[in-house]
Amino acid sequence: MVGLNRIINMSFTWFNINPGYNNQKIKYSSDNGSTWKELTFPSGVYNYINLNMVLKIETVIREDDDDDDDKDSDDDKDSQDKYPITLEFQHVNFGVLIKLKTGYQLDLTESNFYELIGFDRVIVKDAQNYGSRMPNFSQDTEMLNIHCDLVNTSLVDGVDTDIMYSFSTSVLKPSFSFTMEPRRVTFNPVNKNTISRIRIYITDGKRRQINLNGTDTAFSLLLKRTT
Repeated sequence: MVGLNRIINMSFTWFNINPGYNNQKIKYSSDNGSTWKELTFPSGVYNYINLNMVLKIETVIREDDDDDDDKDSDDDKDSQDKYPITLEFQHVNFGVLIKLKTGYQLDLTESNFYELIGFDRVIVKDAQNYGSRMPNFSQDTEMLNIHCDLVNTSLVDGVDTDIMYSFSTSVLKPSFSFTMEPRRVTFNPVNKNTISRIRIYITDGKRRQINLNGTDTAFSLLLKRTT
């Protein structure tokens, strides 16, 4: 029998925007859809503030200094930078609001980015566009599963799996390392007579393998002789 004794060391280094999730690309138009520009979000850990910042930086409209000579410096700075596309999180209903300047459109059909912010796969065109569902910024990584190829009869959701342990990520901070110890070790039968190697990997709530971006991990297993 084998069970997970402890996560000795692991780090929150997985991204919620990455090529594996196919959620990096959107397009926007400033002329009512006649022409489009593609915007690709670099892989990383994003919340709605980060997303809005990237949108504002990528789509900012800068006006000529001459237009604002009669204003003070603060007003000049505000008027020079116009943000035609902004994203806001609505604390009342936990949704996302996309605001568009007249003539602008945002194409959410290019990738799975729409799932991240709680929209349908559509092109939004209105001045104010509300998501139809709650955003999924975590990309289903609220719970992670530790798999081990020594087992294959661990019962999860009524199905035999190789999952040794599942844990919540709610208290973890991006880029920080952590340790974790199950309150009770769950043992499962070992599926081989000779152990020459062990493969351990991590998946998210949709059983997609997590990319830890090259960081080291260490786990402690317990072996127990059966009578």
